[in-house]
Amino acid sequence: MATANFFKTGGALSGEGVDDIHRPAARHATVRGASSKEVELMRLHTHAAAAVVVALVGAAGLAAPALAADAAPHPVSFRAEALRDGLSAQQITGLQKQVDSFVAQSGGTQTAANKVTVKGSSVTFAVPGERYARALNSGLDGNDPRTAAASCAYYNFCGYKGAGFSGAQWNIASCALHEIPNGWNSGGSWINNQSTGTKARMYNKSKSLIYTTPGAYSSDASGNWGPVWYVRPC
Repeated sequence: MATANFFKTGGALSGEGVDDIHRPAARHATVRGASSKEVELMRLHTHAAAAVVVALVGAAGLAAPALAADAAPHPVSFRAEALRDGLSAQQITGLQKQVDSFVAQSGGTQTAANKVTVKGSSVTFAVPGERYARALNSGLDGNDPRTAAASCAYYNFCGYKGAGFSGAQWNIASCALHEIPNGWNSGGSWINNQSTGTKARMYNKSKSLIYTTPGAYSSDASGNWGPVWYVRPC
């Protein structure tokens, strides 16, 4: 495949590409007074230059995906993150099982030891033995009731699998229609921490509106995810 506009001629880009380098014979035929040996040397030099260009182009093509792969989070980094927070091996294993199960059901991408990003939202799992979800190494206490509110950032609608803002925490900020996490079939709670006065709306399986929250800031420590399939936060 030709690589157009690869060379510059007279200060402007030419339309010649790599394919042109592989056709030197016609150009050498116009060289006047050159011996057959000189022509052959010129041909060899041209082919050598072409090989270098092709190698460089190939290397450049391979470099981008390689860098992208290096940038992706690695399971080892998640484990190191959990260890820094003081989690035990048993807690780390239990947490990873929750994450793996959720990713298998919902897709999504693990972005922290206890967090999955999926479809414009994120789900943070409580550490085994703790009641409330929290970011690891944040200094928050997973058994302090204040942690739930502290973990629900401004402009977010936050849903919780358990009552009293406990268990896995679902954060959404975009105004799109979001499907609630799998397995949230009853109970639960929520915090509406969006801009003042903003109301979230909840819909059933048929996407019919069944509930509208009070304007932000508002919350419900004893909700019911049973009939809810979708939430539009704003």
